[in-house]
Amino acid sequence: MQELNLTGRTVVVSSGTDETGQAVCAAFAAQGARVAVCGCDLAEAQKEAARLRAAGADAEGFAADPGRRQDLAAACAAIIGHFGRIDILINNSNAELAAEERVPLHELDMDRYDAIVNAGIKSFFTLSQLCMQDMARHHGGSVVNITSIRGLVPVAGQTPIVAVAAAVIGLTRMWSVELKEKQIRVNAVAAGITSCPDPQSLSHLAIQRPADPKEIAAAALFLASDAASYITGAVLPVDGGLNAGYVRSF
Repeated sequence: MQELNLTGRTVVVSSGTDETGQAVCAAFAAQGARVAVCGCDLAEAQKEAARLRAAGADAEGFAADPGRRQDLAAACAAIIGHFGRIDILINNSNAELAAEERVPLHELDMDRYDAIVNAGIKSFFTLSQLCMQDMARHHGGSVVNITSIRGLVPVAGQTPIVAVAAAVIGLTRMWSVELKEKQIRVNAVAAGITSCPDPQSLSHLAIQRPADPKEIAAAALFLASDAASYITGAVLPVDGGLNAGYVRSF
């Protein structure tokens, strides 16, 4: 499909070394994109980039600590210096809480809440702003924010994740309007469960299994590509039907 061809375009992938990030990097590389793999650990980012290059892609790894604005600014400058421009940003920010951290609001540790929200919103905002500044300079681009379905379907005991995902969805919609004059499209993928130790616990889903990270990546690829040229401000649930409603037998 010609509209998915991204030859000559540079994509920045945040958290490009986690499972979903790796799937996103591979999907974009397969369509000819030049891939900037960003991660907290430079060695891991470079390792992922080397894997992509071994498969024939143009890729490089960059250190980008999401908690440090100066690190993100340095990473963006290095990416532009290496590839020349930024055309696509994939904000891979679909964080999860460990089971032991899922507690009701009155038991929530506020230091942990602050850490999750700051990492999930502040770094997301900072990287988006930096990349969009370059997109605005050359008049155009596409941003896809990968966040949690919990921003649309809250789950008890996960207040920080719900707060981050809801904020990302709200900013996605706002930026799509705010940046229209710069021809920057902004969309989001609301990702469902990608791992589950007990598949039987997913019986409430229409598709009763976890998502494969490649399925999340495919949705991001579509939204970033020219195949979605008339789509902006959209939030695409990729959640096995969770957003549609729980499946129950009475």
